[in-house]
Amino acid sequence: MRKFLAAFFVLIAASLLVIVLTKKTADSAESVQSENKGQEQDSRAQGRADSENALGLEDSGVVSFMPLKPDETLLSSMGIDLDGDNLDDEILVARKAGNPYLYLIIGLYNPQTTLYDRISELKTEITQFKSFSYNGMDVTGDHRTALVYQGFTDDGHAVLQMHFCSRRGVVNIGDFKSDGTIFIQQYNRTETYELSQSSGRSFPVWTYASDTREGAGSLSQVQTEYDWNPDLQRYTQVRQIFVAGKNIAAAELAKIQDGTVETFANYLNGLWYKTDNEGDEIRYIFLDYKNSEVIFLAGDSQEVYNWQNSNLYRNGIYLSTVNASIENLRRRFDISLTGLDEMRVHVYDDVRMRIGADALWNGSYKKMKSVNDFPTGERDNSDLDALRSRLEEIRNWSAPDGALISFKNGSYTVTSESVAESGVYCVSKVADDFAIQFNSHSGERYIGNVYLIRYGKKTVEPTAKEKQRGKKPVVQDDMNVLILQPAQIMSSAIYEISGRPITLNAASE
Repeated sequence: MRKFLAAFFVLIAASLLVIVLTKKTADSAESVQSENKGQEQDSRAQGRADSENALGLEDSGVVSFMPLKPDETLLSSMGIDLDGDNLDDEILVARKAGNPYLYLIIGLYNPQTTLYDRISELKTEITQFKSFSYNGMDVTGDHRTALVYQGFTDDGHAVLQMHFCSRRGVVNIGDFKSDGTIFIQQYNRTETYELSQSSGRSFPVWTYASDTREGAGSLSQVQTEYDWNPDLQRYTQVRQIFVAGKNIAAAELAKIQDGTVETFANYLNGLWYKTDNEGDEIRYIFLDYKNSEVIFLAGDSQEVYNWQNSNLYRNGIYLSTVNASIENLRRRFDISLTGLDEMRVHVYDDVRMRIGADALWNGSYKKMKSVNDFPTGERDNSDLDALRSRLEEIRNWSAPDGALISFKNGSYTVTSESVAESGVYCVSKVADDFAIQFNSHSGERYIGNVYLIRYGKKTVEPTAKEKQRGKKPVVQDDMNVLILQPAQIMSSAIYEISGRPITLNAASE
């Protein structure tokens, strides 16, 4: 009997212990679950606020309200209203086990179940997360949000796709691929559009691709514009522009582009100045691959960006950068070669940035040459001396409006029916160009401060006997014609600026 009672009490004690432990475990699990849920909501709100997904920066803390499959790894999430019900839907970026490509998983919010219904998944051609960007945008102008994503493939091709999403499925409305730049050209829409009282203008898509008709060494481009076709309900080609580029010898091009980012980036190292500036302000881009920096300079201000990621394409490179002071400020741009010391730059943030045809940093740039670029020893100034002599040996140079300009002993005079100007001038050689500077003694000026000065050109036809021997016409410098193009001088370079060029002809006696 005693043994039975002892066993009975031991059994009761064990049962009570199990109940207590189970209750503590349940309370602890409920507390952790509640805490995790709060953190999950905070993390999701924060993720939407700072839009980290704009450049696809991997975040181990990113969460999803939509369950993932066992073979899926979540990289990024975003809330966008895709079906027009004024409720945010969910777009996830994920990888699948054994598959290198990024997937976009689309979930539409169901207010009846308060869950996200997984309606589709889009397999992209993109493997590098840091080159990937996605968002919602009304590209067609009819107040429908399209899911837009873009990035670069492993073979250096740019990809941009647009989709309409609804419970009936996902429809592709734009599919673009190029070995150069692809961008959405956005316009300011009307106030009535912003108030949802009218439709807006659709945003065209431009692709910049290599024109290979002239051979592998050609830097010519084919620029193609696509726009929304409401009849076909998709983007279609509307025009093509062929932009001639310079031809570079294959050996020279191979030194710049050997297939590695480091070689091409080292070629870009240095200061580049914008050749098509508006007004007097000069814009510069300084590229420093070694220190992973890209610096934008204009006037007295500068912006420093950290060089994060690079992708090569046929005649250029794609860069993604982050502002050194403001981490949420990100800038991406494409650089394409147009010559050995010339490049064309297209700057943008991500698919959300408003891009106009005249974006301030977009345009052509030339590389700034330093003193180290010149050969050692004395420079040959014979051509400069010849130009100086030619200026002064002609008694009068005639401008198109009839004004006469004369040069003598470092001084110049301008005379006409309405002009009487005099001053001093100086001709110098900057890099491989000639510059002429004027300092007028007069208050009212006929001529500006600084010009690039060049001889005109003339075609010399061969004689009849030379033609029989197969000699062809030859283009030569015309010593009787001078062309003065408004310019600005820097420490080691001179570049053209907007303004009226002056053509001077040697006046007959």
